[in-house]
Amino acid sequence: MKFNKRSMAVVCLVVICAALTGCKKDKPVVVEDTVTDADRIQGTWQGVELGGAEGQWAMVIEGEAITVDGPGSQDYVGTLALDETTTPKSAILTITECGFTDYIGAKGNNLYKIEDGKLTIAGTEPGSETKPASFEPGNGTRVFEFTQTESQS
Repeated sequence: MKFNKRSMAVVCLVVICAALTGCKKDKPVVVEDTVTDADRIQGTWQGVELGGAEGQWAMVIEGEAITVDGPGSQDYVGTLALDETTTPKSAILTITECGFTDYIGAKGNNLYKIEDGKLTIAGTEPGSETKPASFEPGNGTRVFEFTQTESQS
């Protein structure tokens, strides 16, 4: 079959149009994680204080309610408000019941992270305006590492 110049031009034009419009690759489908930290943190947790006093800590989080059973008289009840938009992520703990009456109504500034099945919390003394600088214990920052023993589903 013999092509003339005009036929060749039409064939080239069709090939170019096909290349520009018909050969697109589909974009990969991105599945967004719809489970939030507020969902992940729900349940019962067991842990220890890193670099601090020995003893086990138990924590139950249901909605924004938190109940903590610490060694000795370090027990309290309160609310926990997470902020997943900060880097690192932060949380405000408001104490509603506690053996130390000075802490009732006080807010504590905390950092938190959930990685590899562990919840790490760094916090300063309730009522202090100071925020933890890192997940390292010391300089007024206490750090706790928890493992979830029961989730709320």
